[in-house]
Amino acid sequence: MSQTTVTTPSPQTPPAAGPSHEGRAARWFLYSGVFWLFVPGLAGLVMALFLYDARTQEWVPEPLRSAVIFGRLRPLHVNLLLFGWLSMAYAGSILHIVPRLTGAPLYAEPLARLNVFLWNLLVLGAAVSLPLGFTQGREYAELVWPLDLLQLLCFGILAVNVWGTALRRRVQQLYISVWSFMAATSIGPLVYAVGNKVWDPSGAYTGMNDAIMNYFYVHNIFNAWFTTGALGLAFYLLPKLTGNPLFSHRLAIWGFASVWTGQHHLLYGPGPEWLEIFSVGFSILTFLPNAAFTLNYVKTMEGAWHKVRESVALRFLAVGCAFYIVTCLQGIAQSFRGFNAMVHFTNWVIGHSHLAFVADYSFFCFALVYTFVPQLLGRALHSRRLMEWHFWLTLVGLTVFMVDLWVAGLVQGQSWSTGGIPFMETVRAMQPYYLIRLLAGLAVGAGQVCFAITIWKTARGEAAYPALRPGAALA
Repeated sequence: MSQTTVTTPSPQTPPAAGPSHEGRAARWFLYSGVFWLFVPGLAGLVMALFLYDARTQEWVPEPLRSAVIFGRLRPLHVNLLLFGWLSMAYAGSILHIVPRLTGAPLYAEPLARLNVFLWNLLVLGAAVSLPLGFTQGREYAELVWPLDLLQLLCFGILAVNVWGTALRRRVQQLYISVWSFMAATSIGPLVYAVGNKVWDPSGAYTGMNDAIMNYFYVHNIFNAWFTTGALGLAFYLLPKLTGNPLFSHRLAIWGFASVWTGQHHLLYGPGPEWLEIFSVGFSILTFLPNAAFTLNYVKTMEGAWHKVRESVALRFLAVGCAFYIVTCLQGIAQSFRGFNAMVHFTNWVIGHSHLAFVADYSFFCFALVYTFVPQLLGRALHSRRLMEWHFWLTLVGLTVFMVDLWVAGLVQGQSWSTGGIPFMETVRAMQPYYLIRLLAGLAVGAGQVCFAITIWKTARGEAAYPALRPGAALA
């Protein structure tokens, strides 16, 4: 596991620079992701308010009340976070990174710009259709059939650019990040297509098969697209922001293999027993690739931990990696039948979902945006002070949010398993936890306002407070 630093493309260290390319599509993907972050954020705050006090729903004007209810806000919150904010930040970052790692210009910049337009059209369609009640009613798969087809088209165009650029590479050996992006853009759409049954406008299978396929999709769109893409992004940023070579490219490749899970969400259900056992077994086996990632992360960070004080981008990435490790440990624990029986259907699972998509991958994306926007614009970020506020408000607010929900989930699970406690009493007992959830959510939301102002003013070329040197937020 050599740690020799090299300056040319190698299996261990991403090359320092790539060919000149326009980068407009990558930039607009990142801007679009930041914009769409606010819609699910606002929906989440409204839902938190409704959970704390259901009477607040009466504050909504009568003509809007049918659209602004929990059952319609929740799919809006989930889908726009996943396919708006996260996926668009991923796409922009991938389009920026792949040419740098392959030594080749982006395969088709005009096609990438079309991709930005179509992806925004997709997210706009979701933002309009879901509150109006146009949904297929399946978790993470609520988008109606035309939007499913548009999502596949967006994935397909991104894959063409990734694979086309990789096939025209000017380096002999591909870095692990490119392998990750190639896998994410090919396997992810396949999982999406099967999980959403895109060849059928109803989007649903029959009976128990639908539940099985739905959770195959739910967990494996997480594995194939969000996790595989995130690991490629992390393995690019870690060497760049620390100044250290990746500890082991071979270990990264070995940990690249993932496993298929999903049925452990339906334990004690009417699905086949053998499928539940296999799913639990595969879930436990995720320890191996995640242990490989953890070792690479810790060893690559050696000697660079002090840099998290200097670089907000590295701080977001380092904390996001730590949260990712906790996510994986929680996921393994939740696959065991005894623990699953206690926490399933409780607030614990909501806390776990936010750990994965907000604490892990959103933190990765904050690091990506803070790193790539200055590179794409050729100017410094707007304000270090706002970046610090963004980090601390998000970290503290989100940590309180998740711990609050985990504790609430354990209280719920214990009450339900003990018996003798009326169900409505357990519902009333949640009110203090919902108040903490709301307040913590407000803190996280305030952090995102700081984030948006920073990117907006950077894009406009404005500087305030001590302006950053062009590389200061990147090192």
